[in-house]
Amino acid sequence: MPWWTWIALGAFALTVVAAAIFAVFAFGRLKRLSATGQEIAGRLEEISRSGEELERRLEHVDERTELVQRRLERLEGSLERLGVLSWALGDARDGITRLRQAYLRK
Repeated sequence: MPWWTWIALGAFALTVVAAAIFAVFAFGRLKRLSATGQEIAGRLEEISRSGEELERRLEHVDERTELVQRRLERLEGSLERLGVLSWALGDARDGITRLRQAYLRK
């Protein structure tokens, strides 16, 4: 065999060895990336569950907010009626005071 054949076989062998070494490193890297991907998927599931829990809580808060709003409106109506009744009571007191002063003079 001529000498250039040996050189070509050596270059081919070096290429195969280099490709094998690269494949081993790439395979290790892929394993690490796969593990990282699974970890990310697990955390995304946790975030999804947390988001669903947050949505449920927000719905509950919205319901409670509506209830509080209705009660505040009812309270405001009651305060308005109380104001009217207080005014009427004050007016009645003034009338009684005037009657006392008019008829109970000594």
